[in-house]
Amino acid sequence: MVIQDALVEKPPQTRRVLLVDDEERFVLQLGTLLEKRNFQVVTAGDGLTALALIDTQAFDSVVMDMRMPMMDGLTALGRIQEKKPAPPVIMLTGHATLETGIEAIRRGAFDYLIKPCGIEDLVAKLNLACTVGQIRRRPILWPRTQAGELILHAFRRIEDADPLVEAFSIFNHRLTRMAGETLFVVDKHDRLCGHLSKQDVVNRVARQMGLKTVTWGELSANPQWLPDLTVGEVMHPDTVSVEPATPLKQVAALMMEKGLRTLPVAGQDRRVLGVIRLRDVLVYLEGAEEFADEPFEE
Repeated sequence: MVIQDALVEKPPQTRRVLLVDDEERFVLQLGTLLEKRNFQVVTAGDGLTALALIDTQAFDSVVMDMRMPMMDGLTALGRIQEKKPAPPVIMLTGHATLETGIEAIRRGAFDYLIKPCGIEDLVAKLNLACTVGQIRRRPILWPRTQAGELILHAFRRIEDADPLVEAFSIFNHRLTRMAGETLFVVDKHDRLCGHLSKQDVVNRVARQMGLKTVTWGELSANPQWLPDLTVGEVMHPDTVSVEPATPLKQVAALMMEKGLRTLPVAGQDRRVLGVIRLRDVLVYLEGAEEFADEPFEE
């Protein structure tokens, strides 16, 4: 079997999910809903039990509560990140603030949701996380050919109506997970409507204060300099995006032509699915060329 054969569409693999929460009723209800949606669910009541299961079984993704006895979710998340490969973790919390969600992402969480969360929101995130988990476990079996297969789902939803201070907070706390120095902005329907960079923010601050330049370090030390504006009042509306089915060679050409390190991936209705990084695109293109003539073993 050669690598081209691996591109033939196959039935979806079983998606194994570890559900970790000390609320038995919640676990039972959520597990039942997920199983009806074609997930294979294993449950644990605390972080220690979850770690023991991960040591002996393979999971495509983990859904874990933030507050639990024996070992809290953030501590367990850190221990899971030490596994090679580590399954993607979606954190659930009924006590969330922006800061706790940011902290979970900073520590390596794939994403987070606030309880009670809608089942379809969770399923959407789980489908993405499970795909990543399966790739991590068997990367050679997952050649990538389209933009939708390389989406970085650490994309955080920020709206054009949000205050500029919200973007400032994201830049300061989640920059590495956002894959660059640009935020992609959506409207209330999750449709792409613009982009905002750190440079855009400091330029607006400098203009507002009548200064020639302002550095990000200076702004971080003086957040009161931020003008009372919305993201939409500072962002650029002319944002380029690609659809999930766009071939990687076309994505690479577009990104290099525009000088972009990251690019949003959106559906035909402009709803943002995530972002794609140029470095990831080039890695898979180079890998495809290198191994195109090599035997592919199952």
